Amino acid sequence: MPRLKNTKDRILETALKLFSEKGIKETTVKDIAKEVGITEGAIYRHFLSKDELVNTLFSSQSERFYRELLSVVEDEKPIEDRFFKLVHTFLNFCFGNPQAFRFINLFHYLRAEEVKNFQNLPKDAVLKLIDEGIKEGVIKVRRELALALFVGALERLFLLVDSGVIKREEGLEEELAKILWKALTFL
Repeated sequence: MPRLKNTKDRILETALKLFSEKGIKETTVKDIAKEVGITEGAIYRHFLSKDELVNTLFSSQSERFYRELLSVVEDEKPIEDRFFKLVHTFLNFCFGNPQAFRFINLFHYLRAEEVKNFQNLPKDAVLKLIDEGIKEGVIKVRRELALALFVGALERLFLLVDSGVIKREEGLEEELAKILWKALTFL
């Protein structure tokens, strides 16, 4: 018989779902407790406050995303190969974990000042590859603009597909990767 998830994991899983669907501000501890099937007090036995729950969730989800991206960046392959794989890994995380990605985005928008208090953010892995490309003279765009272009384009693609505005068709991600590569390298 499979082991049941512990209460803290169930709280985090439910909070992620509700935050990504309703929003961080709009989701109450009462909502989370009701969905998990526990009392509000039970949540406070695991987290001192809603803020601690939100921050714990952001830290764990962004760290997970960071680790996936970093594994591509630290590969020994040529930078262009890693760049294309990084695009695919980024989008695979988004589409494979839409609640996590939506939540990470919400946190960035709603708590931008707090984001700088966290380490190992997904953007740090992307910047590592961008910095390497700039140092090698391959990427010819300022790092801030390169980051904005890379993350902005991939985030927007996810949001447009997720909302049903466009379809995630075969070749779409590869085409976007080529466009981004050309924009950053002027090739």
